[in-house]
Amino acid sequence: MRLSSVVPIHNEEPSILPLCDGLTIVLERPPKAYENILADDASIDRSFDLLANLVEIDGRLNVIRLRRNFGQTAALAAGFDGAPGGQGCLG
Repeated sequence: MRLSSVVPIHNEEPSILPLCDGLTIVLERPPKAYENILADDASIDRSFDLLANLVEIDGRLNVIRLRRNFGQTAALAAGFDGAPGGQGCLG
């Protein structure tokens, strides 16, 4: 079984690296299978660009990009739907 964390992102460019680093530290103790799903809620800063670069480096990171700003609840729902066992994606 794999653990999935889901985090909504909206204009969080300065917070993304510390967030991903912190999630990695916590989720690797004890070692277990996991993925981090970050749902970008149509950020207008460089959040999505940074996430797209991080996906190339970390195979445990998945990014969902919503086509417009739907809000935190919709971003979470998109992330949950994109997790294993989910029903698809809103993006």
